[in-house]
Amino acid sequence: MSKIADPEIFALTASERQSAVWQKLMRHFNERLAYHRAKNDSHSDATITAATRGQISIYKALISLDKDVPFQD
Repeated sequence: MSKIADPEIFALTASERQSAVWQKLMRHFNERLAYHRAKNDSHSDATITAATRGQISIYKALISLDKDVPFQD
């Protein structure tokens, strides 16, 4: 059985992080993260809670791209 290769670490340059498009995306990511965190605080069944926590994890990873050292899972 062959080993699955680790994915390449994706990072943005400082100038890419300063672009208007990236700033707009960051606002969107932060709004979606806040929405899913609020949704997670409401009482839901285990399946909905797990899905919501997955969404939170995804948005946190996307937001981390705005840092010099992005999130690695």
